[in-house]
Order: sequence, then C-alpha cells, then structure tokens
Amino acid sequence: MRFRFDVFRRCARGACPDCGALGQLAGIVTIRDCCTACGMVLRRREGFFLGAMVWNYGLTAFGLLPMLLVLRAYAWIGFAAAVWLAVAVILIVPWLIHGVAWRLWLATYYGFLPEQLPSLGRPLDD
Repeated sequence: MRFRFDVFRRCARGACPDCGALGQLAGIVTIRDCCTACGMVLRRREGFFLGAMVWNYGLTAFGLLPMLLVLRAYAWIGFAAAVWLAVAVILIVPWLIHGVAWRLWLATYYGFLPEQLPSLGRPLDD
C-alpha cells in the first residue's frame, strides 16, 4: 500500500479529493455535503464523521492543551487562569477547527485508500 501524498495535500488545502476543485468549505467551520464540481459525496454514511472527530480531539488535546501546560509550568499564568483557559479551549477550539478536522480526515482517508475515490471506481451515491 502506497500513501498518496498528492491526494492528502489536495484535501488538506480544502480541495475535492477526486477532482481537485477548490471551495469545499461551506463556511469557516464546516464542509459541503458534496463537491460542487464533480458531485463526489464528502460527508459519507453514518459513522464516517468519527475520523473527523478524532482529528478534532487530537488537534485540541495534543496541539493546544500542551501549550497551557507549558504556560503553567513556567508560571506565566496562574492556576485559575490556566483552568479557565483550558475550559475555553475545550469548548471553543473544537468548533472553530471543525472544517480543518474534516479536511484532514478526508485527506487521511483518501491518502491511505485512494481506490475509494469515484474516479477510480467507487460509486458517487455513498
């Protein structure tokens, strides 16, 4: 199995994984249900969103919360401020990076499974 970095880069920058058309974000926080250019379904059946959730939690937990620990470790912020900031990060950041998490999930999925792309034979109606 060969990872397709071209598909990963295409998806990560917000383009359709199949045709490469830009503009798959339907706003700042979400993606479209299907590609406007080729009709590829981007939000597939039940359970497909779990990968985006993993990316979202991973980016929040391992990307932003360690920064809070560093700020606290060097006493740049107090304990109460760290707790309030952590709560704010946990509540606000996942919503803000939802679209990015979806793009990264699509990039990961189709990077590892490029044969699932409609141009390589998968039906569009999934």
